[in-house]
Amino acid sequence: MNVEEYLYIDYENVQDVKVDVIKKTTKVKIILGNDQTKIPVDLVTKTQPFGEMVEWIQVSGKGRNALDFFIVYYLGRDATLDKGKSFIIYSKDTGFDPLINHLKKSGVDAKRIVSFQQLKSNKNSTGDALILNKVDDAALSKVLENLKKIGTRSSPKKRKTLTTHITAQLKDKKPKEIENVIEHLFIKGIVYEENGLLKYKLEKGQ
Repeated sequence: MNVEEYLYIDYENVQDVKVDVIKKTTKVKIILGNDQTKIPVDLVTKTQPFGEMVEWIQVSGKGRNALDFFIVYYLGRDATLDKGKSFIIYSKDTGFDPLINHLKKSGVDAKRIVSFQQLKSNKNSTGDALILNKVDDAALSKVLENLKKIGTRSSPKKRKTLTTHITAQLKDKKPKEIENVIEHLFIKGIVYEENGLLKYKLEKGQ
């Protein structure tokens, strides 16, 4: 099967792999850390029909950025061997952005996504068109108001802590609704990750 694009999943950073939106022409490489020995059976089962188009790669080495170097290696190798394709990194870590910008300047079609919602979108879509799952505006406003109130310094620094924090704010919402609010924050760049920690861009009018 012809490969149209490559997708590299930073599985230490993101585990919410949505198999249903992956195209059959996408070569997927799920990069696992040295200590990630337990993978959900359901996810493995869902990737099996893709055959060789989905590859699980467990790498050695420890440290905050260890996995990043392996992803850079595989992307660089594939971009050299299979020129003219699209290359996508799925990670909420902004540490990949300098590489992405360099590749773009070199004529390589590369980007980083922070949500699988962005894979669902039309390639010509931009901005708000990327947000396909409807977000409860009232819930989002409540979360943003709270984050602005406590300030960037006191806001949660880990994804798990952020989820717990927002769950406490939206007690009437289901887990999927809360996850959708969080994904919206990442897609819009209101929340982003840098060196393993969450950071915030809380501006007026958001």
